[in-house]
Amino acid sequence: HQPGDSKPAVWWNTKYKTRWLSDGSVLSGNPIYTNILWNEIGRGSDLHKLDQWLATNATAIQELTTAVFSNEAPRFEQFFDAKSIAKESALRGEIVFQKTCMRCHGQYEKNWSLPEFQNKSWDEQIKTARVIYPQPTRVYDVGTDSYRRQSMKSLEKLNRLAISQRQGIQVLSQEGYVPPPLVGIWARWPYFHNNAIPNLCALLTPAQERPRTYFAGPAKDKRKDFDRECNGYPLGQQAPSQWQWLEDSYFDTQIPGLSNSGHDEGIFLENGKELLSAQNKKDLIAFLQTL
Repeated sequence: HQPGDSKPAVWWNTKYKTRWLSDGSVLSGNPIYTNILWNEIGRGSDLHKLDQWLATNATAIQELTTAVFSNEAPRFEQFFDAKSIAKESALRGEIVFQKTCMRCHGQYEKNWSLPEFQNKSWDEQIKTARVIYPQPTRVYDVGTDSYRRQSMKSLEKLNRLAISQRQGIQVLSQEGYVPPPLVGIWARWPYFHNNAIPNLCALLTPAQERPRTYFAGPAKDKRKDFDRECNGYPLGQQAPSQWQWLEDSYFDTQIPGLSNSGHDEGIFLENGKELLSAQNKKDLIAFLQTL
């Protein structure tokens, strides 16, 4: 009866969270089991046969689970020269982050703050020494599109299934979304749970000023297909012209379920007034690219 669009959350952040879905609705249960169960229900599979299959393949599922929880994010400097992130800018950005983002998205201790790395290269200093993410995983309503979390209400019926109960899977729709860990945030454009934000510059812009539409395309050429300064899709005339001819490349935030509203007031806006300068935003993006 209504859309429930959501991008898949990246596996590499699962290790930090106690709720692996972006809508926070899965309170407990192995994410591999849950993915298989929901996919097979969608395909109309026989649940008795599925239950047997899960039992028979317990070792393989455990191996998949181990792979998920040991998965590492791609680092910015694996694709771009680390020196393209100015140290002074990233250090200033860390301060901005601590004031505006840390309370929800966690703390990221950098090597550059540790005495033993003071004489090391920037390639070593730029790395994250430790991630401190709030436990247990929290859910907040920051005004982002509500369709996805509302749609999870219908899946609470799955709690009654014997197969769900045996696997300890519990679903409860939430009044908000999980503020994700930001490890590898640079590689996760477009942003928000519904892909409504094309890059970090747009994310740090008041909702009413964000681009209402954009073209999405494959990241084949890092010089043309990626806006390094804004971290994400290039917009307007900077976007590769061939993208407009790709199937499903046009993103319209005015379609129900794809709104780009929220995540501004009370974070980097106060009574509609921006708290961050253009330099603050540039520095914050530089810091985020080091995570």
